[in-house]
Amino acid sequence: MEKDEWVVLGIGNPYLQDDRAGVVVTERLEALGLPCRIEQLLTVGFEVLDKIRGASRAIIVDACKLGNPPGSILQVSVDDIFSSHHLVNSHAVTLGTTLKTGIICFPDEMPKELHIWLIEVKDISEFTQVMSPEVEQAVGEVVEGIQRLLTEQPL
Repeated sequence: MEKDEWVVLGIGNPYLQDDRAGVVVTERLEALGLPCRIEQLLTVGFEVLDKIRGASRAIIVDACKLGNPPGSILQVSVDDIFSSHHLVNSHAVTLGTTLKTGIICFPDEMPKELHIWLIEVKDISEFTQVMSPEVEQAVGEVVEGIQRLLTEQPL
């Protein structure tokens, strides 16, 4: 991998209404042809480490259910999602634990710059490929934010 390579990882189920937000973000970024490697995962687990290890910079996008208004966009750190008791009902707890494990076990292989974007869901129980309007709008905003981040000066 190149020294300044970005990897953008979208996490979610493409068949569940708002849980698909992270995957949709990466699909839209890929269509823009931005200077990054695009990865997707359907679930959170140690596969996350396989997708981001070796890249110098990484962005992870996932849906969450934390009690915020639907469509809220949260930019959090690994420590935020590792230590917060508010994330107990979200798979972001597993994401935090996974990332913290990667930092401890593979300190020289983990991205030096890591951005985590969470989008608060409205409905993750309906099987549909149509997101709620609030989450759809948030996905667009996250794509724009990541596009700006990807075109900033390298490390």
